[in-house]
Amino acid sequence: MIAPMKKVFLVMLDRERAQGLKALRRLGLVHPVPVQGSGEGLETAAAALEEARRATGLLEGVKLPKSAAPKPADEDRGLAVVRSVNALADEEKRLHEEASSLAREADRIAPWGDFEPGLASELKDAGLDVRLVSGSARALSEPPEGWSLVPFAAAKDALRVLLVAPRGTPFPESEQYREFALPERSLGVISARKREVASRLAAIGGEFATLAAELPSARARLARTERDHRFETLRSGLEAEGAVAWLEGYLPAADFPKLSEEAARRGWGLLADEPADDELPPTKVVSHPLVRMVQPVFDFLGTVPNYREYDISGLFLLFFSFFFAMIFGDGGYGSILLLAGLALALKSKLSGGKVPDPIRLLVLLGGATVAWGVATASWFGIDYAKLPEVLRAISIPWINGGNPEAGDNIKVLCFSIGTVQLVVAHVKNVRRDWPSLKLVGQLGQFAMVAGMFFIVLNLVISQTKYPMPMWALYTVLGGFAANFVFGSYDGSKGFVKGVIGGILSSLANIVSVFLGVVNVFADIVSYIRLWAVGLAGVAISQTVNNMAGPMLGHAILFAAGVLLLVFGHGLNVIMSLLSVIVHGVRLNMLEFSGHLGMEWSGYKYEPFRETAQADRAE
Repeated sequence: MIAPMKKVFLVMLDRERAQGLKALRRLGLVHPVPVQGSGEGLETAAAALEEARRATGLLEGVKLPKSAAPKPADEDRGLAVVRSVNALADEEKRLHEEASSLAREADRIAPWGDFEPGLASELKDAGLDVRLVSGSARALSEPPEGWSLVPFAAAKDALRVLLVAPRGTPFPESEQYREFALPERSLGVISARKREVASRLAAIGGEFATLAAELPSARARLARTERDHRFETLRSGLEAEGAVAWLEGYLPAADFPKLSEEAARRGWGLLADEPADDELPPTKVVSHPLVRMVQPVFDFLGTVPNYREYDISGLFLLFFSFFFAMIFGDGGYGSILLLAGLALALKSKLSGGKVPDPIRLLVLLGGATVAWGVATASWFGIDYAKLPEVLRAISIPWINGGNPEAGDNIKVLCFSIGTVQLVVAHVKNVRRDWPSLKLVGQLGQFAMVAGMFFIVLNLVISQTKYPMPMWALYTVLGGFAANFVFGSYDGSKGFVKGVIGGILSSLANIVSVFLGVVNVFADIVSYIRLWAVGLAGVAISQTVNNMAGPMLGHAILFAAGVLLLVFGHGLNVIMSLLSVIVHGVRLNMLEFSGHLGMEWSGYKYEPFRETAQADRAE
């Protein structure tokens, strides 16, 4: 469920705002309304946060040597680690830029060979002007007037010469040859510096590898800077007038007594109220431990329900398990997932900890996939006739691979699941709208979904096997009429005005209202993707088996056949995971959520609090 929230205002003495915020942070209950901080303290906190983020990000990209192990997190050591990492990163960047500059200069000088540029300076000090020029042999056959020509280097592309003349001798400009700018260093010196730079870059790489073991400390430092930055933002952004300052925020209604007790103990002023209709509190989802395992999926998607929307965690988990199993569609793959999940769960228990929610979810989804594989007799894409008798015996004939009509039957199952899920959405909406007559519009949507199910079976699967009953058509038409009249009903205006207003609203949006009927049809048909994607996975499995099968019969090719099986089925598992994300999640987040009227426009409840380590520090 979504925990009810209270909006609170805390008033404290302005001179005590820092101490008050520290106490509030230790309490860890209030989600402050965002404020705009300012000042030198916030700038310092922001710089420290950026420094820690950069260093942590760099270390996360460094592979820890196999011979090393991560060191325990130490927040105090984390500061030194962060500064060392950033200093190395700055030096590495500078050296890479220098290496690029050296490489360009070496390429420019290379055609002239290795010479000492300082000799030109000595000649200039002796009163001579020196020019290095390249051009064709014809262009440089005669030196310019007043200049002496000394051959310097020859190549296929050009002749390179040294021109010398007393200082002040005019140097004629010519398009037939180009003057070469004297370098500051010789090619040999540049090459030596390039080797020094390369050596130092390699050493920096080694230092990064060593520092990779300090990643936990860098993360601890990052957590500290994030905490300090949030504190300073709030401290400098509190509204104040005269001697008092105040904070506005939200907290779960169940936790309000704790805040009230703390406010009384510290002499704060406290005002609490229900959030107004035009306000959007943060969302705190409170789920049963059996349902909470689906939270990693929501975290991965980055979706949070609006405070005034539904918590569909339980329904999401239920239907997602069906979708996952049908998309993977193979008991063999499910067995691998299930065994992996059980192994990880056992490892967690043996280490004395709780089984994390992602592992519990993996076990559930693996078990659901095994159950679907048992029902359909799908095991690594092996042909039904070649399966052991026990696997065929425990399957369900209506949908197993030995039934030529299993494909159509699975389509019916897909449409049935979709219809049930959409009907559940409108049942929830009916409960939401009770006792307003607006619920009649939701009953109309309910009727359209129920009637459209039989129309879908008739049009998509078979007109002979599933003749369309006339009452289904009447149900769709009646549901449309009910939704047309009561879909936008507003009971606050009275019955007659509410009905007239609902009709006028539907007329104003007549195109979208009519398209709503088409959308119901399309949404139910959309569930056929469960059959289609599952069928594609089976086809890939069978193709891999057909390719590898002949190899397994030859000793020479046996190893190649095994590798092909592992690679092909492994690739199929990865593609199935992607399909779950694209299709399995979509049915919950679009079709189901669309009928619920959910927009997932909420934001997570994140109270102003600190870690246990920080608590001890203060």
